[in-house]
Amino acid sequence: MKISSINSHRSAAGSVRTVVIIVVVLAILVLGLIGMVVLQKTGPTADKSSPPRAIPTVKIIVAEKGDHQLYVRTQGEVKASMSTQLSSQVMGRATMVSPKLKAGGSFAKNEVMIEIERADYVSALARAESALADAQLALQQEQARAEQSLRDWAKLGKGAAPDLVARKPQIVSAKARVTAAEADVVRATRDLERTTIRAPYRCRVDQAYVDFGATIAAGMRVADVYSTDVRELRVPVPLDELGYLNEGGLVGSPVDIEAEFAGETRTWSGEIIRSEGQVDRTAMMMYQVVEIAASDEQPLSDLPPPGLFVRASIKGREMKQIVEIPRTALNADHSVLLVDDQDQLQVVDVKVARTMQDTVLISSGISAGDRVIVSAIETPVTGMKLEIETVVNEEK
Repeated sequence: MKISSINSHRSAAGSVRTVVIIVVVLAILVLGLIGMVVLQKTGPTADKSSPPRAIPTVKIIVAEKGDHQLYVRTQGEVKASMSTQLSSQVMGRATMVSPKLKAGGSFAKNEVMIEIERADYVSALARAESALADAQLALQQEQARAEQSLRDWAKLGKGAAPDLVARKPQIVSAKARVTAAEADVVRATRDLERTTIRAPYRCRVDQAYVDFGATIAAGMRVADVYSTDVRELRVPVPLDELGYLNEGGLVGSPVDIEAEFAGETRTWSGEIIRSEGQVDRTAMMMYQVVEIAASDEQPLSDLPPPGLFVRASIKGREMKQIVEIPRTALNADHSVLLVDDQDQLQVVDVKVARTMQDTVLISSGISAGDRVIVSAIETPVTGMKLEIETVVNEEK
């Protein structure tokens, strides 16, 4: 009985605890619902209107069509049109060397540069002239003997005289000796003239190898010279750029030349005189030769010095009715962004005639007056509304 009473007491206590827990949970739920209703009634009201849509602002240019003169830009090193290694054709001691025969010295055409001792060559010429006189005398004697022999033969009345009687072989031999003696005189005269070494053309000395008193051997190199009245410039032109040059031929095309020289930018003018006509397969280039000659506008003293590295612009053909736009306005897929009459974005495909350093020439796809976008747009979508900030080419 005692144990049964204790169990009944514990069961009643557990039931009371369960009821208390349920009541507490229900109270919490009721309070939460009441709080939510109060917050809904008294809390701030959210603005349910959509935010205003941002309109991109762009910079544009107004397309203009016109004729465009093409130039092909290249570069190269200036060289003399002629350079020569002077050598002596005779041997002897140098008895005179021009004081200008130093690196940088200038000579006029045929001006004396070196004189070689002449005594031996004067003597050789005298001997050759003496031998020629002897040969001419021998020929005259043979001709006289032949005349006398023919007269004697005619007195005998035996018909035509044989060659030996007419002394024809002797006369032929004498004439040959005269011809050989004349050649010896010409050679001795030429050797005597060669004792004086002259400038082959208007030139400047690059390097000299002899001085006064030096013994010069035949064929010895005495100086290196180069011409001063004309310069040449060998410049490469890419194969895909050749189409922009004159269709009637490259020879005669004007070339503008410039370089940094003596602390300033100097300019010269020239023209293409020939094309080397071969393709450099390693660089896919074809070389053109430009002549820079003295004229009234650019005197001889103002020509660029050999060895100077210069920039050259070759004048090419003229393209008609072309639109020029900045390179930044052309997309990678050769499309351009335009602004139409309703200030909406349009995407058009264009045909590129030529891409240059800062601009692009468009031959079709853009009309005169079209408004071309030159500023960046993050996500261009056809038909999107745009706001124009500035018209770039109207600011100039």
